[in-house]
This record gives sequence, structure tokens and C-alpha cells, in this order.
Amino acid sequence: MAASPDRFGVVDTFSSQELPEDLRSHAKSGVPRKVGRLLERAFYAPFIAARRLHERLGEGTDLERFALFTVSNWDPSIPVPDYATEEAPDRVERLSRFYMHPANPTDWLRRMPNNPLCNICITTGYRGATMHYTGGAESLSLLTTVAMSTLANGTSSGAMIIAFDLPSGNEHVLAEESSSLASAVVLMPSAGAPEAGALARSAAELPGATAVTAMERFIEEHCAREAV
Repeated sequence: MAASPDRFGVVDTFSSQELPEDLRSHAKSGVPRKVGRLLERAFYAPFIAARRLHERLGEGTDLERFALFTVSNWDPSIPVPDYATEEAPDRVERLSRFYMHPANPTDWLRRMPNNPLCNICITTGYRGATMHYTGGAESLSLLTTVAMSTLANGTSSGAMIIAFDLPSGNEHVLAEESSSLASAVVLMPSAGAPEAGALARSAAELPGATAVTAMERFIEEHCAREAV
């Protein structure tokens, strides 16, 4: 029988305040080579958040049924290179080559907004439902309800939601050009933890805010604890 939605709780959290100063070394430490090649600046924070929560979940996690969801304001589908506004004879040719002919498959993968999600699954072994949304607080609210639905219908035994955002104005840059902040939560059937539905409601109350801002507010108001 499917679990009642009101019994889904936020059993663990990761605040952006827990991120280390040296994001690169922490993100690339001990990862498979194929993952390390694809980890760019924009991906360090969400990758670290996921690894920290995964480590705290422990070995009892049902990897085959653990879901992973990401949401971000980053939209790399329309990156703007520095030379886009330069008056040069070859500007149009360079822009055409930039947008239409990436250097190699790795270059394409670095532009994918679900890159962190893929690398996290490779590293953790999560094989449950996955989804990435591009957007802010409202997208986080919707994604939370999707995560809860996978718990309600028994598809997932647990779910991690990671919000990562680039600074305002950097939403369309390439992944190697900007760092990000990240927050994350873990949802599971639990009567004693803060209600997962409260995250969806709280985020919906912040139209126009970033997903990280909305998640940080929820963590501060509902899940305050000492940083690990």
C-alpha cells in the first residue's frame, strides 16, 4: 500500500553554508576519471552537496529505488561568449562555430543542465527516478511534489532534491565560467521529520526567488541544525 503523503519528511538537509571554500578540490577528490572530466565550476557545489548527503545516508540506502532531482537557474542552452559583442571580421563565423560545432562530445556534455544529476548518479549508484528542472522557487515547489509522488506510489524509497544557482547575470554562461551555490534535502517516509509538503508550500510563496533562496529559507525555518 502506498504511503500517505503527510508522512513524508525531510530527514536530512545540506545548506549552502556547509560548502567548503575550495570547491574544486573537494568536488574532484576521489571521483572516477570520466566524472572528473565533466565537472566544471558550475557543478562543484551541487556535486559536493549530493556526496555529503549520500555519505550521511549510509550503506542501507536502496540505490535501485533512490530518486534524484535537481533544479537550477542555470540555462546553458544560450551561453554568450565574451567575444559576442566584439566588432571583428570573423565574429559571425566564430559564433557560428561556437554554437553549432562544439569541440567534442565532452564539450556537449558540459553544456547539459542535467550534468550534475548524471555525475551524481554515476558516483553514488542511484538508479531511481531522475529529473532536472530549469527555474526558480516555483520550479522547486513543483519538483518537490513530483518527488513526493514517487514516494507515494512506491516508485522511490527516498529522494534527494538539489537546488543550485549561479549568481544573477550568469544564468547563461558556460559551466567553466562561474561557480554556483547549492542546497539539498532528502525526503523519506517519516512521521518525525519536518513535513516534505512544507517545502513545496514554502517555495511556492516566493515567486521570483531562486531555488537555493527558497530551499535555504525552508532549512532555516523548519530544519535548523548544526552544520556537519
